[in-house]
Amino acid sequence: MFSGLPTASLTVTDLFSLPFHYSVPSYQRPYSWTTEEAGQLLEDILGAAGLAGPEAAEPDYFLGAILLLDGAGGDLPKPRDREPRLFEIVDGQQRLVTLAVMAAVLRDLGTERWRWSGRNRLDQLVAADSAATKQRGARFRIELRTREQDLLETYVQTRGSCKTVPVLEDPSESEENLYAVREHFMRTLSAFDEADRRRLADYLCEQCHFVVVLTRDIDRAHRLFTVLNERGRALQRNDILKAELLKSVTPERAGEALDQWERGSDLLGKNFETFFSHLFNIYGTSEKKIIAGIRRTVQETGGPERFLKDVFTPLAHAYHCVRCADDVDLSIDAEARRHLVYLGRLPDGDWAPAAMLALQNYTDDPERGNLLLREIDRFAHLLRLLCTGTSKRVRRFGHVMDLIKSKAPITPGEGPFKISRDEIRNIAYHLRTFYKRDQPVCKLLLLRLNDEIARSVTLLEPKDYSIEHVLPLRPGAKSEWRRWFPDAEEREACTESLGNLVVVTQKQNEKARNKEFARKREIYRGFDDTPVLPITRDAVEATVWRAAEIRAREARLMELIRDTWGIDLPGTQIRSEQSDRMPLRSDVA
Repeated sequence: MFSGLPTASLTVTDLFSLPFHYSVPSYQRPYSWTTEEAGQLLEDILGAAGLAGPEAAEPDYFLGAILLLDGAGGDLPKPRDREPRLFEIVDGQQRLVTLAVMAAVLRDLGTERWRWSGRNRLDQLVAADSAATKQRGARFRIELRTREQDLLETYVQTRGSCKTVPVLEDPSESEENLYAVREHFMRTLSAFDEADRRRLADYLCEQCHFVVVLTRDIDRAHRLFTVLNERGRALQRNDILKAELLKSVTPERAGEALDQWERGSDLLGKNFETFFSHLFNIYGTSEKKIIAGIRRTVQETGGPERFLKDVFTPLAHAYHCVRCADDVDLSIDAEARRHLVYLGRLPDGDWAPAAMLALQNYTDDPERGNLLLREIDRFAHLLRLLCTGTSKRVRRFGHVMDLIKSKAPITPGEGPFKISRDEIRNIAYHLRTFYKRDQPVCKLLLLRLNDEIARSVTLLEPKDYSIEHVLPLRPGAKSEWRRWFPDAEEREACTESLGNLVVVTQKQNEKARNKEFARKREIYRGFDDTPVLPITRDAVEATVWRAAEIRAREARLMELIRDTWGIDLPGTQIRSEQSDRMPLRSDVA
């Protein structure tokens, strides 16, 4: 396909150094990767670097092929060339931009002085070389479209900017994606110590590589782009496994085996590829690669036919229940549905395999199944409140799966589900400024507390709602807020308090912004016939909103967290748990 085109295998360091500089042409779509795709790339690189588990690092990691356009002509430059050149990214924008964000986050999480060569090295991957700055006015190695580039420069590429909180006025989807990916990388990588981040940085720079293809005319670039993105789609895991399994089945049973496979594929749809990652984690073989691990699982379960019947089919149905628990047409026990609805709002890379195992055994012992799902629900959310990194969550849920497979008795809050006293103290500390720590999970927390107040499972779509600070983040200099909160330190503490946060629609949030409290209450009370959520009702019913009201509401919410998940938060006392009997409803009580 690339016959006659300049092609080379280059490391990330080679590709992000002189003479390479990049722009995204106007015909390209904006940055579209979410935390799912970017998070998967990070997890893959962490795994290859030997930082996601006990496995040793792999000698290298292949990031795929990218296609560059150089309208000026010429061959691919060599890393030692000193003349800067500008290339248009025809295919590979999402990966290159995501790696630039990763490098910037690793740089800004570093604690050593800038003289430390590793930190400078990361900055040099992000910043343009001096020759390019002098000749072309370029400040950074990658330039996106104007609006996206402003956010990328201000909150990612500039030294130290990954730690700043952006002020986004009506952000585009691509800007939201960039910021969400930055925050995901900050949360995940801050959980590693400095030594492991250095190991990751070294591995990223020297052992991750691309195949780079260069074309010199726009027409051929478009043709190659079409081939790469349509006809040239790489085989996915399920394509390879399907071919191997069906090839190994006897001819007379091949039709039945194909039907089983197709039913699983149709049932899971776009989640079919992810399903195999979870299946690999459930069986936890000694293999490092997913396909090799599934092959071993097929052998250990008695061959392709037994695998399809006893492993593939029941776990596919279990994963379907995990992903679609909020579908009222799905036949599932009300208590199991409640826990799965809440779990389903979280990214499912860590907790889903354990939930699948619990559901697989649910038919034989519903009481044990409900107990497992309740504990998995509790544990998954507490780990998020603890701000535990992805790799550690995966390891801890690995112990949960060991317990499930052992058939041993389950004691709530004990064994692999245990949260230590130190961890509970850390949760209490994190909750004081949780919005700043993890905005997406903070919204899920408030929606969960909303249901606890409503005494029902409200099937709300999280993306339709946002968190609004009643006391604004930036109140006007002459506003009522400044009179109510004259002390800057107290005002900041109250602003970040859990007691100051309400859940409203996006439109309500945009309309409220820095308004005075009386006007905010009117907006919360009624806007486009949107009902007031229980979590927001006390703000609507208050006559003033000062430090005393915020602290009292924070205390009530902390007590609700304590009672919901049975953790003895400092300053609270656990009462009897009643929330397990909440009925499933689609409206707010």
